[in-house]
Amino acid sequence: MAKLRTGYLVKRGAVFYACWTVAGKKFRQSTSTGDRREAEKELARIMEPFLVEDETKTLQTIKARIEAGKERASQLHEQRNPPTTIAQTWNIFAASTERPDSGPRTLADYEACFATFRKWMEHHHPTASSLRDVSPELAAEYATHLGKRKITASTFNKAINALALVFRTLATPAKLTGNPWVAIKRRKIVSQSHRELTIDELRKVCQLATGELSLLFALGIYTGLRLVDCCTLQWGEVDLRRNIIRRVPVKMARRDPKRALVVIPLHTVLSELLAQTPSAKRSGYVLPETAAAYTRHVTQVTNKIQAHFAACGITTTRTMEGRARAVVEVGFHSLRHTFVSLCREANAPLAVVEAIVGHTSPAMTRHYTHVSELAAARAVAALPPVLGNLKTSPPTLAITSETKAAYGLPPTPAFQLRTAVQHLEGMTAKTWATRRKTALNEIRAALAWIEGRIIHESSPETSQ
Repeated sequence: MAKLRTGYLVKRGAVFYACWTVAGKKFRQSTSTGDRREAEKELARIMEPFLVEDETKTLQTIKARIEAGKERASQLHEQRNPPTTIAQTWNIFAASTERPDSGPRTLADYEACFATFRKWMEHHHPTASSLRDVSPELAAEYATHLGKRKITASTFNKAINALALVFRTLATPAKLTGNPWVAIKRRKIVSQSHRELTIDELRKVCQLATGELSLLFALGIYTGLRLVDCCTLQWGEVDLRRNIIRRVPVKMARRDPKRALVVIPLHTVLSELLAQTPSAKRSGYVLPETAAAYTRHVTQVTNKIQAHFAACGITTTRTMEGRARAVVEVGFHSLRHTFVSLCREANAPLAVVEAIVGHTSPAMTRHYTHVSELAAARAVAALPPVLGNLKTSPPTLAITSETKAAYGLPPTPAFQLRTAVQHLEGMTAKTWATRRKTALNEIRAALAWIEGRIIHESSPETSQ
C-alpha cells in the first residue's frame, strides 16, 4: 500500500483501489486497472476536486495570516510612531522643510489661524486629538463657525487656506488620507482699492510730518515702494552719487532676487532729504527707529501713519454695502497708487512705470536698454515737489557722467539728435532695425533732458 497525502492506493487481487479520508470517514473507489502507473493517474483524477478545495482553504488561511500580520505590524508602528496630534501640529509644521519659505509676518499669521482652530477643536471636539480625526464634515462645521463671526471674505479665505497648507504639508507624517479643507468653498472678495491723494493732500501730509515720518512719506511718494520696503530700506541700497535706489522688494524677493531688483531714480526732493543725513551715519537702516518699530509689530507703524492722515483732515475709511466694518480707503499704500498716477499723468510710458514699481515681468525688464534709465529718471523728475520747505535745485535725470560714459551717451541733446539723424539717413534693408532702435534711443534721451528742464522752469518753486 502506497499512502499519499492526497490519498493512497490499495491492491485487492489484480486491481488497485483509490482510498481517501474526509472528515474521519473513509472512502474507496476502484481504478479498474492493475497497472500501478495507470492507477496513480486515476487516483490523481479522483482526488482533483478535493485538492482544489484544500488549496482554496490553504490560500484563504495564508491570506488571513498575512492580513493579521499586517494589522499587527500596523499596530506596532502606531505604538512606536503615534499619529500627529493637533497639539503637536504647529511645532512640527514650523520645523518642516516641506513648508513654503514664508516670511516671519506670514508665518505668524499662519500660527494665529491654526491656534484659533485648535482652541475651537478643544472646546467643541475634545475627543478628536489628532489631525486624522479632522474629517471634511468637521472642517465644514468650522467654516460655518467662522462665517458666523462676521469676518471679512479675505480673513475667512486666509484662515481656510492656512489650515489647508498645514494639512497638505503634514500629510505624510500625520498619515492623512486626504485634505479636509480642499472642499471648503472660498468666499468671493469684493474688490477695494486705496484711493490716490491729491497734490494738496500730499503737501499737507508731508509738511505736517516730523522726524522719520517725514522721510517715510517722501520715500512712499517719490519711489512708489511698499511700506515694508520703505521702512526697511538700508543705506547700502541708496546711491546718492548716482542718484538711485537699488532695491529687491520684499514681496518679490522669494521668486528670484536677481531678477526682482528695481532701480528707482531719486527725485531732487528725496535726494536732498537723504543727503541731510551725515555721511558718517549712513549705515544700517535709513529709518532706524521706524525699522525697529516695524520689526516689532507692523501695526505700530501703520497706526502712526493712519493717525497722521486723520490729523491732516483726511478721511481714511469708508463704509461699503454688505460689509460689517468700514474699509481702509487711504493708507500708506495710497502713496504707491499716487506715484503711479502722477507718473502716468506726466505721460511716462506704462512699461517704464511698471519697471520702477516692480510690476513688470523679468522677461520685460531684460529687454530694457540704458534709455529705460533715462525714461525712469524723466518720469520721477516730473513728480511735483510736494515738500515746500526745501530749496530744490533743477530736477536731474539721475544719470551721472560715469553712467553716460559707461553707456557711451553723447554729452548734449543737440549731439544726440544729430546722431539720430545720421542713423536714420544711413538705414539700409539690412541695418534698419538696429539703426532705428539706436536713433530712437538717442531721441528719447534728448527729449528726457529737454523736458526735465522744462518741468523745472515751469514749476511754482522755480518761478518764485
